[in-house]
Amino acid sequence: LDLNFHCPALRSAEVSVPLNLQSLTLKRTIIVANDVCYKVESKSQRIKSILDGRKHVCVEILKIHDSNVIPDSLKISTKILDSGDLHLEEVLPFINEASFPLRKLRANIAKTPNLKKYLRCTQKLILFETNYNEEQEDLVRSILYDRKCPNVVLESIGLSSNTVVTLIQNWKDNRKKDGTVLTMQNGFRFLPIVALNFDEFLYIDELREVLDGRTAYLNNSVLQNNMDRRCISFPFNQTCKVVLYNIRDEPSGNLTTKLEVMPIGSIGEGPLFDFLTFWETFRAFPILSQILIIVSFLMLIFILLLLFCISFKFILLAGNLSKNKMDRRCASFPINQTSELVLYRIRDRPIWNKRIKLEVMPIGSTGPPTLFDIFIDLLILLCYK
Repeated sequence: LDLNFHCPALRSAEVSVPLNLQSLTLKRTIIVANDVCYKVESKSQRIKSILDGRKHVCVEILKIHDSNVIPDSLKISTKILDSGDLHLEEVLPFINEASFPLRKLRANIAKTPNLKKYLRCTQKLILFETNYNEEQEDLVRSILYDRKCPNVVLESIGLSSNTVVTLIQNWKDNRKKDGTVLTMQNGFRFLPIVALNFDEFLYIDELREVLDGRTAYLNNSVLQNNMDRRCISFPFNQTCKVVLYNIRDEPSGNLTTKLEVMPIGSIGEGPLFDFLTFWETFRAFPILSQILIIVSFLMLIFILLLLFCISFKFILLAGNLSKNKMDRRCASFPINQTSELVLYRIRDRPIWNKRIKLEVMPIGSTGPPTLFDIFIDLLILLCYK
């Protein structure tokens, strides 16, 4: 800096080079450049304080919340533009023409009612709203249905099932290519298999019924971080399908839902049982419901074990035949209409040696176990396992 101050030639060369920044946010009272906040009281000097005599700015991410601080002669080159709550016509004159089409453009649909004329200005259009109403809902639909529409991200803007059905049909008519995607952030929460509430279940069920959708799983070739393998696929054409899937934002747990045109090979039937999917679904239920599910599951296991013990494990000798040192547990094999072959044990006390006997006994010598016997056998079985 000291060298530049004493050498006018170097200073002139420095001024001719554009100011390169990663991010730049222009607000009414402050300027944030590369996460460094500059507060300048003089409105006329606010932007000049960071330009330092330069006439051009190159910035990756540009956010303009107040266009009055930008000199009329300044042109900014950017890839990602956020126009905040300003009309796009107030912002675009300051953008270098070489920047178009932008990689991303974020705009408030309430502030730019003629947004459709700017669809070719960007590869991805991010829409948000401050006071969503029917008029803006109509504008969103007209943008989504426009054949020139780029990939769209909706922030906190929900769509009805009818709109989604019409949109997919619109994609078919316009022969949208693989990679066409609609992203819905925080405005469309659902789980493709088990819905969180009744309304969402009706929403998903209606989409499946009208569009012939089916539950599927994303293949490993397309899976990325935090993507839910479960999805719903809809027929599209001979080479592609439309896929509805979720991306979970960690650690907040918010869901981003995407509707995307994918090659047919991107999805499959999936595993018979996906433990991670089951766990995510289980966590979505309230605590009381989780406790009831666990208790019901344990009771089911207990009943199945009891049935196993009664049907396959033990048949007990009748009380009138059970003598000292004889184990009431036995195995019975039918012989004829009047007799059965019984295999049982005898324990010698106090050394507890075991003797095994195979004996022909009359029918009726064996019978079902008591509840106490079942309980003891269950404990033995659990300990053995």
